[in-house]
Amino acid sequence: MKYIQFRDTIKNKGLIIFSKDDIAPLFDLTREGLTSQLRRYKLKGYLRNPRRGVFYLTENPPDHYYLAYKIYNPSYISFESALSYYSIIPEVVYAITSATTKSTRTFLADGINFTYTKIKSPAFIGFIKKDHYLIAHPEKALVDYMYLVALGKKKMNDRLNISSLDREKVNRYTASFDHQLLNTRIWQLFKSSKNKQ
Repeated sequence: MKYIQFRDTIKNKGLIIFSKDDIAPLFDLTREGLTSQLRRYKLKGYLRNPRRGVFYLTENPPDHYYLAYKIYNPSYISFESALSYYSIIPEVVYAITSATTKSTRTFLADGINFTYTKIKSPAFIGFIKKDHYLIAHPEKALVDYMYLVALGKKKMNDRLNISSLDREKVNRYTASFDHQLLNTRIWQLFKSSKNKQ
């Protein structure tokens, strides 16, 4: 099969990121034939393969948040990535940070670190669908981040801008972790923020 035919079929189906299972029905190839074709296209630089079983056309790269969502699931964008997205922290974040209920993992794809941090299942809430990915609400991104601070896995960012956050939502998301030190950290953060006003 010619690459142009392959590419046009993928594009016409609106597939940006795909697996073998996604595209197998589109081509008259055996599973082995499709695997061989994908390998060939990858070697020629036509395809990228950021994680085993996940592909996209080199000429049509996905948004990094969408890629983060697709390479490890279930997950949603959170922690520093979401805090930066909502301007709760002023820093630009170069790694893509996500919450997951699966094991904590890091993948390097396209020169970017995609970091997934495990959180408890009851705390896997507070996110919305945006375009092709899930992202934490601002309040949930803060609580997820503060959870890692409470565990000693992150250093506290002293430039958090929490003035626009809904305290009731923060409290609700905090309760989902059922973690006393997190409760204390959140209380201290809001008290400190109030004193600065």
